[in-house]
Amino acid sequence: MQNFEIASKIRELRDRISELREEEEILALKIENKFNEMEAVKKRRDELNDKVRELSRKPKDILQKRKEMWENIENMTTEKKNLFREMQPYLRRIGELRKLRDSYNEASRGTLERLKENLKETEKNLLKDDLSLKNELYLYNYLFELRDRLLVKARADAVHREIVRIKEEELSRFNKILSEFDTGIDDLKSNSHEGLMTAKEMWARRDEIREKAQKEHQAFIDGMKIVSDLKKKRWKIKREMTALYRQIDEWKKEFKKSPKERMSSDRDRKLKEALIKYKKGDKLSLEELSILVESGKMQ
Repeated sequence: MQNFEIASKIRELRDRISELREEEEILALKIENKFNEMEAVKKRRDELNDKVRELSRKPKDILQKRKEMWENIENMTTEKKNLFREMQPYLRRIGELRKLRDSYNEASRGTLERLKENLKETEKNLLKDDLSLKNELYLYNYLFELRDRLLVKARADAVHREIVRIKEEELSRFNKILSEFDTGIDDLKSNSHEGLMTAKEMWARRDEIREKAQKEHQAFIDGMKIVSDLKKKRWKIKREMTALYRQIDEWKKEFKKSPKERMSSDRDRKLKEALIKYKKGDKLSLEELSILVESGKMQ
């Protein structure tokens, strides 16, 4: 092979290296841009996952507080029942007194004012001069009856006052505590319900954000696969460039060889190329077929 042919081969290889270098630089830029894009995706994904963790933790805290609220409700309900037990003797006494008062009222058959008016009117009638013996006896009997009914009515009023006293002096303190328990229980139930609604809203928001995070994660995986594929292409080009540089070095060595050595090198090179084509199953030229037969490497 002549020097100008060797120089032409080297130029062809260098031109190919220039093309590959341009491709490699474009790939390097694509890799950098895609990697930066994936860093932004990764940041968004991580921020979303942080929110998911926060929205998973907060409902747990709310539910723990809600559990404590219901424990307080149970305790207050128990105390309320105990208070009712303490009230029972007073309530039973009031029940007994009401029955007694009602029986007195039934026996008195009238209000205190009405009975007093009837008594006064009867006493006035007894002072009249023209009363017959029969009417006088009737009025006296009626007078005694009214006095008895007034006495019974007085007893009924006394019993009623005792009922009022028990309610105001004895039961009022219980009623105040019961009212406080009822208010406390209602407040706790309301707060518990609000907490549950808040937790449900957080769970719904968490699931929504988690779905977005999963999409970002999938985008990150897909993007990093693209980066990996681009890197493989880049390394393939680099390996090809390295191989071409080696070929240039080999061709440069040809300048120093004698014509006989060049002929031997040409034959070795052609034999190597023919072997590669033969092993691949590619079509061989007559020259390549002849070289393989002469070398004895064709089986």
